[in-house]
Amino acid sequence: MARHKQLFFDTPQDKLMVFQKPRLVMFSDGLEVASWNNTQPLYFYPFSWLDFLNGNGVKELYLCDYYSDRAKQEIELLDTGKVHFEEVDERLIQFAKERGHKVSVICNLEDLFPQQIRTLSIADFVKIRVCKDFRNLSILSGLPNEHTLSCIKAYAGCDCDYLSLATQVKDMGIDFLHVSKKLLTGSVNSIMPPEEKQRIEELSAMETNRFKIIIPSSLDHVFANRFKIDSTFGNVYSCQFSKHRMVLSGNEAFPCYTQSILADTPHIKKGDYKPEKRCSDCACIYENDMLADIKSKMTRYKNPRFALEYKENGR
Repeated sequence: MARHKQLFFDTPQDKLMVFQKPRLVMFSDGLEVASWNNTQPLYFYPFSWLDFLNGNGVKELYLCDYYSDRAKQEIELLDTGKVHFEEVDERLIQFAKERGHKVSVICNLEDLFPQQIRTLSIADFVKIRVCKDFRNLSILSGLPNEHTLSCIKAYAGCDCDYLSLATQVKDMGIDFLHVSKKLLTGSVNSIMPPEEKQRIEELSAMETNRFKIIIPSSLDHVFANRFKIDSTFGNVYSCQFSKHRMVLSGNEAFPCYTQSILADTPHIKKGDYKPEKRCSDCACIYENDMLADIKSKMTRYKNPRFALEYKENGR
């Protein structure tokens, strides 16, 4: 039996579709001329590749450690985009939503106050990090709703009671639990203890249609190795995606959130970054590689148009 497919020319509004794996399809004169499978919908949520390909200029404003007045100014200048917060800023989150932008927030459970949950509940995507002690998890009871994609993020190797955490998160109505790896800071990567590896892998049995578990693809080691640009793997050295994302740190604008860029690069106008030397580290390898491939194929066709293709049964 043939499986039916659905095409979306705008990012789907159903938040649970983010757990599916759509193809990005390019059409020209009504015909499919190219496609890409690695679309990373959760990585871009509440946006998708469509939001960047169907518009020009900066579409995502990434707020790290910023001056409020400058951040508000950039939110005002943003043309129907996405604003990402690395902390809960109630005033600016509300302002961004009033301006019609999508909002994503990541923060630590230990830094949250109960009165901030109402503001978080108007965001489009909220990810909250927890550590070994998550006794205050109950303050998030007012967060889950039909609009906000909600996530609890825990780290491997932190001696966390994953089963208890997953049970509480699921019962609370949070959309998914993400067990991740911290980046390796030294030269030696510890082996994951077999009992911890088993505890993490067993979490998958708790999944339902409305509650998802995301775990690392490999649990052999505790930490994730840093990715470095390597042309032998097909990585490009261009920063094309910086035309769509602006990072605000302090009172300065940057092309990305790579630590070496934030530390060493002077003020950069939006979309104007042209490195004098090749970066050895990059926070946007996937975006730059994918966009370079898309752009190269776009030049071969007239009036290219993009859509995300989902299988009707979601698998």
